Amino acid sequence: MIKKNNRISKNEEIKRILKESTFEKNKTYIVYYQSSKENKLRVAISVSKKLGNAVERNKIKRQVRHIVHDVVSINKPVNLVIIVRNKFVNNIFQVNKENLFEVIDKIWRKIDENKKMD
Repeated sequence: MIKKNNRISKNEEIKRILKESTFEKNKTYIVYYQSSKENKLRVAISVSKKLGNAVERNKIKRQVRHIVHDVVSINKPVNLVIIVRNKFVNNIFQVNKENLFEVIDKIWRKIDENKKMD
């Protein structure tokens, strides 16, 4: 699981990241990313009320946190805001995991390309 000190919890900070950052998306997720001044990965997960009641949304967040733990390397200094889309509910866990891996892989490649250019 993502440790609590690796979570972005303040609404103002999430809004700032959404406003100032770039994003990658697929049919299941939209992931906003921004380089961080801190030397660790920080993650926020957003699930719309359209996806179900509070119990269902919390279940989705737990699943996404578990997927993030499996997929993401913690040593990158990046802030991520993961927005779960409606298609998440229709897919099985493994498909959702593969979809997040695709998006995160695109982000890591773009970050690495930007480092090479600098």
